[in-house]
Amino acid sequence: MTPDDRPTEPPISPPVPTLRPSLGARALYMLLFALVFWLLCWTLAITAIAQLGLTVLAARPNSDVARFGAGLAAYSRQIIEFLTFATDHVPYPFSEWPAP
Repeated sequence: MTPDDRPTEPPISPPVPTLRPSLGARALYMLLFALVFWLLCWTLAITAIAQLGLTVLAARPNSDVARFGAGLAAYSRQIIEFLTFATDHVPYPFSEWPAP
């Protein structure tokens, strides 16, 4: 058997690039979303106080404020999952607003 008679191996294909941000870019996103989350916590506190006041006045929760709170909760979850590396999905405004 001569060297030319050996079976040829298929060429090695290059690795498929992923859509994950690099670690440096992710660190910058994480700093940004940590700040956004801090602001979100204050917004949630104000929303909860407003809902309490409206409930005292109307004897029932305001549905618009409740829907807004549900949206904040979904967005908070999206940010927390990104910050804790549970997902590589970059939160809003770099993707769609999460459905409550």
